[in-house]
Amino acid sequence: MQIHVARDGKQLGIFSLEEVNRQLAAGTLRLSDQAWYEGAAGWAALSTVPGVAAAAPASALPISSAPASGVPIALVPQKKTEPLAIMALVFGGLGIFGFCCGLFLASAVAGVVCGHLALSKIKANPELEGHGLALSGLVIGYAAIGIWVVWVLFFGGLAALSSLSHSLSKP
Repeated sequence: MQIHVARDGKQLGIFSLEEVNRQLAAGTLRLSDQAWYEGAAGWAALSTVPGVAAAAPASALPISSAPASGVPIALVPQKKTEPLAIMALVFGGLGIFGFCCGLFLASAVAGVVCGHLALSKIKANPELEGHGLALSGLVIGYAAIGIWVVWVLFFGGLAALSSLSHSLSKP
């Protein structure tokens, strides 16, 4: 198994499982480094890779959980949520609930566009999160567009029938 290892967004290399364990023991790699291997759902801490030694040398572990400034040390870098995924959910929700504001269709379309853009960015960059947000924005946005189409057809049809019946009733 080939394991891709990165730290602070920089690729450290591609290693075999044995080499990863040797470098962990030597202190070159850390259990908190990000790792990916074929079949993995995404980048995760090296400590979660099957077969990686669970214990690192004492020199690789932090001595205290907080530096002198009192700010906690993050052992595992946080993944960044794609902003377009959040926007997709917000615009999709406005598309459903923004009917009274007149922004119903525009918000729904913006939610769908943002959702598709977010999903393509997340697919291209495995370090980004927000797949569920983008997918929810897409579903809600498409539902809002569908509701809008049904509403226009229903009330447009009623108006047409009313106009037709009004013109037929005149002599």
